[in-house]
Order: sequence, then structure tokens, then C-alpha cells
Amino acid sequence: MTQESTTPDRKRPEAGSAPEPGAFGADPSLADSRVPLRTREDLSIYWDNHLRVAFEQSAPHDLPAMVEASLAHVIMLRGTGALEAARADRLLGGLVKLWRQWGDQGPGEEWTPRVSSHPFDGSVEDPYYYLEQQLAAACGMSTADLDVQLARSRNDLDAGVFRMILRRGILDLAELLLQNVRDLVAAADRTVESVLIGHTHRRPAQPTTIAHVLSGLAEALLSQADELLSVYDEMNVSPLGSAAFTGTDVAIDAERVAELLGFSQSFTASYEAVAGAEHFMRLASLHARISATGARWARVLQEWMNLGWVRMPDEFTQGSSIMPQKKNPVVLEHLVSMAGAATGETNSILTTIAAGWYEDSNNATTDVQKHLWSSTDRVIRFARLLDGLTLEIEPAALPSDEDIVRSGATTTAVAEALATRSVPWRGAHDVVGTLFRQGDPTTWTAQQVDAALAEAGIADDGPLRDLVLTSGRDPRRILGREQPGSPGRAPIATALTRASKRTEALAARFRERRDGLETAREELLTTAAEFAGNAGTRYALSVIGNANLDVIVHSAHSFPPAGTEQIVPTIEVRLGGSAAIAAQRAAQLGAATRLSAKVGADPTGDLVRTLATVDGLDIDLIREPGADSGLTVVAEDQGSERSFLSSLGAMGRFGPSDVPAAAFEARFVLCSGYFLLPGMQGAATAALLTEAHRQGARTAVDTGHPDSGWTPRSRAELLEEVLPHTDIFLPNESELTGLAGLDDVEDAARDVAARTGAMVIAKLGAAGALLCEGDSLTRAQAPKVVPVDTTGAGDSFNAALLGALSQGRTAPEALEFAVSTASMLVATAPEEREGVLSRVAL
Repeated sequence: MTQESTTPDRKRPEAGSAPEPGAFGADPSLADSRVPLRTREDLSIYWDNHLRVAFEQSAPHDLPAMVEASLAHVIMLRGTGALEAARADRLLGGLVKLWRQWGDQGPGEEWTPRVSSHPFDGSVEDPYYYLEQQLAAACGMSTADLDVQLARSRNDLDAGVFRMILRRGILDLAELLLQNVRDLVAAADRTVESVLIGHTHRRPAQPTTIAHVLSGLAEALLSQADELLSVYDEMNVSPLGSAAFTGTDVAIDAERVAELLGFSQSFTASYEAVAGAEHFMRLASLHARISATGARWARVLQEWMNLGWVRMPDEFTQGSSIMPQKKNPVVLEHLVSMAGAATGETNSILTTIAAGWYEDSNNATTDVQKHLWSSTDRVIRFARLLDGLTLEIEPAALPSDEDIVRSGATTTAVAEALATRSVPWRGAHDVVGTLFRQGDPTTWTAQQVDAALAEAGIADDGPLRDLVLTSGRDPRRILGREQPGSPGRAPIATALTRASKRTEALAARFRERRDGLETAREELLTTAAEFAGNAGTRYALSVIGNANLDVIVHSAHSFPPAGTEQIVPTIEVRLGGSAAIAAQRAAQLGAATRLSAKVGADPTGDLVRTLATVDGLDIDLIREPGADSGLTVVAEDQGSERSFLSSLGAMGRFGPSDVPAAAFEARFVLCSGYFLLPGMQGAATAALLTEAHRQGARTAVDTGHPDSGWTPRSRAELLEEVLPHTDIFLPNESELTGLAGLDDVEDAARDVAARTGAMVIAKLGAAGALLCEGDSLTRAQAPKVVPVDTTGAGDSFNAALLGALSQGRTAPEALEFAVSTASMLVATAPEEREGVLSRVAL
């Protein structure tokens, strides 16, 4: 394995270039006719014909796993003190950014990479150096300043990465194999009575059933699934920490790295951890074994289809180019060819490994990876095809009882029937042979049987003759056979029950292993994001939504009738919009906050910015030319519900494309003012929340109340499109009960949480707040206060809650803090609130 990064030498004449004119044996006239030895002039022959190709093949698989392994390694170095916290956090920030670009977007994803290709520009030789290059850029440092390789070699990194990639392929294959077994059991259950002719050496042998054959195939696949579990457990041992092959003098915790990456244990011998290839050879051999078994079954199934015994499904056939009457089940031929390819790939893997020394070498590790990836992809496609065929198995023109008898398939039953009546087996066999040479059992006569028995020296006064005639003409008697493992009805039922139990037991063990991987990855990414947040996440909270002016009419519980005027003590102009208020309150609480909203290109927009500006708040107000800014008139009177008149203005044209990329660089992203932003509803907000998740943020939504009330459409839009992408839903009581269509707020919270998976936190006014996570309910009681001004109370609650969560408080702790803070603000005059908030510690 090359340990030094080198760049192509573009000045030296490359090997294989045209000879100099006049050189021995050279013909200058042929110089221009030479076949080029490279396709890219910026690369050397070696780089173009090997390193480039190897990079393009391996980078999509290797890079996500390298990032994941590096996250665990840096977290471990931070924990042991081998790497100072600030330096580790900076590295983790860069690695988290790379994971968001290259890694899985969610749990339980397939083993195949999300990113299909990476550019090979010739500046680095392999995926590892590309990772360093990209990590340095993500961290804003030079590669010379990177510590990610401290106490680690590319040797143990490669060994770990290869195992991480392949173990997920094993889990995907295991799920398919066990699904195959379930479908085989179901197909066998419906074909217990489907009798046909079984063959040995391609000759008719004995009656059997479709169910009997399928139960045998299910048993074979279960044997392979058992082996697959064993291979997984051998694969799931971490080599990380073995470094080049002898370990390291730096204080590390290899078990912690293994734990963070979902490995069941760390290595016991550092040499084998790096040089070992047993797991590669076992997996490749098992791929070939699965394919070989499936190919043998495909040959039988092809014959059954050709004989018309089972239906030939159209979706698995191709037509003939010259014979329109033909349907060719060529998929069965493809399965046989795929099995051949699997065997060839296995031979290639074992031969390549055998050519390497028992030490770290590309032969036994890097060079076999592309074959194992190809083999994994093929065997998964093979298993899908096999399962698809199983689902289509349906008896068609099965051979009649008379056809089965004529084939000679029942003759063994005749000999066995005689043997049960104390006739020696060889003598019984001779009797049947004598009879069959005269014709099949449908042609036998009583006289022929009597003669055959007499020739064999077997005395009989009629019972044996009748037994021979009846046993040879009833192929369906096999369905009554009681012997375990036979085609009999009862043994088949037993076999299928056992196969189902064994399948579910194996499925549980594989699920346990997949759950272990997902739990470990969740812990890894959460831990990395927390540490990276210390250095890399710019904002605690980013708020996307509505910003406008509020014109608040105090001491007015409603607007006067048309044509009349009402004198009120005070009319106040204040910052409005639930998003703007929440963002401002969060910044006043000390949380680094960003606001993204849209205003008009008018003086009102300028005033919105002026009123919103506070320390700690970055404001991104997109201005819409030719539009007015939004404005709301509020009628407020103590002890009464507020009334609103709103003009959307530019807010009505606010859409996802207006939101800057930096808005997602936060621990929490809050979308607020949903029903006042028509361009942000439904799929638009879902897209924002999805992007926030992709960037590592947690999401929150405060919809407000729909202007037209809770219609079936507005309910479905939130419950089916928006809230499934939401981590925290923040309605008030009437919004929650209206959305759920239930009168009781606790029932409504449970209903919405169950239907969407979101944590529901409902604001209950003077009654405090309610938190529902799953089926668990937590309440926080509000202190008794004398309200001074309730405008923006819910938005202040949102700010306090998300600000507290961003600082690491638990949800119940954040709930108590939010209720306390919002209650305090309701009892405080607006001009004094900033000072109050500055004294409240998040």
C-alpha cells in the first residue's frame, strides 16, 4: 500500500512514448500511428490507467465510511485527551459537513452509496488523500494542520472501512434471503396438493409435490442465512486501533471507537486485524453458494415451465424475434449465468488473496474490494429475482395421475408396498422390474402380476397381486405419507412451521444487529454534532417565516362597527410576525440566532429591520421589488381574546428559493407563521425541513391558526406533508384541538404525536404548557401573574424553549423554562422586556 502522496510527473517523458527518431528499430514514419496509452493528458500512464479508475470505483463506497470512522476516531482522541478539545471540535465540524454531503440521509438505508461519483482531478492519488483534502477545506485549515490521522494508519482505516461497508451489504442480503424463505413457505402452503413427477439424474423418479420442493429450497436458504449471520459476526470486529499492524504508543481507546461504529468488539490480534482476509473469503464463497443453489432451482423451474406444470409469468419472459408464439423464460437462464459470474468472482477474490503475503497488501485488501462490491450487488439482484419468481409460482397443467403412473414414478411405491408384506426387498424389486419391462403400471394385468410373483418364487393367493395393482396406480397416496420430511400433508405442515419459526428467529437476530448499527450511528452523529456545535455551528436557532409591522390598538376588544369611531388610550407600532418575534426573543435570551423573512421594498420594510435589530440576531430580510411589506392590526383588551386584521404583502411571495443556505447552519430551525405564508405551505415547508435535517439541525414548526378554519385539506396538508418532517410541533391549545378534530387537548396531543412522530408541545395560556412525546405526557404549570400585554407570548415561549434545548437542557427542563419565561414577559411592559430577558440565563 502506497504510504506517500505523489502527483503525476508531467515533465518526464512517459513510459511507452514514441521512440526517438533514429533509435534502433524505430520507423519515424509510424510515430503518429501509435495507440495512445492514456485518455487524459494531464495524468501519467499509471495514474490514468489505474489510480483514476480505482478512485472512481472506490470513492463512492469508501468516503462515507471513512468519514464515519474518522468521526469515531476524533471523538475517541478527544475523550482520551490525545487531542485537545478545541482542535478535535474543529475537525468534527468539518467531518460533520462532509457526512452531510456524502453520508446516509437517514437510518436503515441500503448498503449502496448515496453519492454516485466524485471528481478525480489528479491532485491526489486515492480516496484517503481526497478525504484529507476535502476535510481541510471544510475545516478552513491546511492539510498540514490536520490531526485526523493521529494514532491511525491507512492500513487499519481501510480494514475498518471495508468491514463497515460489507456488513451493511450482509444485512440487506439477509433481509432478502429471509423474505425469500417467507415467500417460499407461503407458496408451499398453497401447493401442498400439487403433485408432479420428481426426477433424479434427469429421469422420472417418484411422485412429489411443488410444496415438497419449495420446502427443501427454504431449508437451503435458511442454512445460507445461518452462515450469513456467522460471517456478519466475524465481519463486525473492529480493526481500528491496530494502526499499521502493531498498534500505537499514543493513548487511545480502541473499544470506544468500536462502540461508536457499532462493532461488536475490537480486535484481539492487531496483525490479523490488518492482514486478515478470512471475512472476505467467507463472504465471497457464500455469495457463490447462494447463487449456485438458486441457479440449480432455476434449472428445475425452467423445466416445469417448459412442461407447462407451472405458469410462465409474462413479466419474466421475453418474446422471440422470429417465432411469435414463443415466450422464453430467459430470466432463469440469466440466474444461471449470474451464478457463474459469482463463482468467477469468488475465484478471482481467492486467487488475488492467495497471491498476497500474509501482511498488509493491496492484493488481500484493496484489490478485492471492487469484486466484493460487485458480488454483493449481484447477489442482492439475484435474490430479488428469485423472490419475484417465487411470488409468481402457480400450478398450471400439472401431470395427471395417469401421466405420473406412465412415467414409472410410482414403481418404487409398488416395491415398498410388497416389502411391507414381508417380501424381501430384492425380490420385490425384481417383481417390479419384470412387470415394468412389459409396460407401465396402467397396462399391468392380474395375470402378469401373478406370473411375476411366481417367477420370483413368492407365494400369493391374491392379496399381493391386488396390492401391486393398486399401489402402482395411485401417485397421490404420497400425500398421506407420515414420515417427517416427506411430501405428505402433515410432514409438509411441520416443515413449513419449523421454517417459519427459524426464519423469524434469524430475522430477530439480524434486526438486533441492524438496530445496533443504527443506535451506534445515532450516538456517533449526535455526539459529533454536539462537539462540532462548539466550533462549527454558527447559530443555536434559525427562524424562517413572517416578519411585519404590528399596529396594536390597546383597550379595544374588537373593531368598531362600520361608519363609527372609537377613541382608545394607545395605538402602538411594534415588530410583528411570529417568526420575527421568536428570533428577537431568542437573541435577547443570549442564543445566537438568525432570521430569514421577506419584506417589501418600502419604508415599512426598513422599519421592520430597525425594530428587529438586537445584539446576537443576524437578519436576512429579502426585499420584494414592487411589493408592500406585511402589516397586522391587533385589537387587544385585557381579559379578552385578541382580534387581527392582516395584509400579507411581500410575505405572500416568500418561498423556499428565497431562503439562504446559511439559514440551515443551526442546531434548531424553526418555521413559523405557516398559514400567513402561502408560498411556504405543504411541500415547500416539507422541503425546508428536509434540508434542515440533512444539514444536521432539529426542526420545529409553529403554524398559527388557518384563516379559513380547519378544513380537511389544511389538516391533511399538515399531518401528511409537513409534520412527519418536524421534530417539535408548537401549537397553542385551540390550534392543536382544531388540527386533531378532538376536544380534549391531551387526546389531541397524543393523536398528532402518534400520526406524525413529532414531539408535540402545546401552549395552554394561563394553564402553562403540555409536552407529548410518543404516549408520554408532561405538564408545566404557569405561575400566577397579572397580564400586562399578551402579544407575542407564544413566540416568546418558542424562543425560550428552543433556546434552552439548544443549550442541552432536557425537554421537560426546557418546557419549565419556556413557561416561566413567557409568563414573566406577559407580566412585563414591552419596553422593559429586553432588560428582563438579558437577566434570564438560558
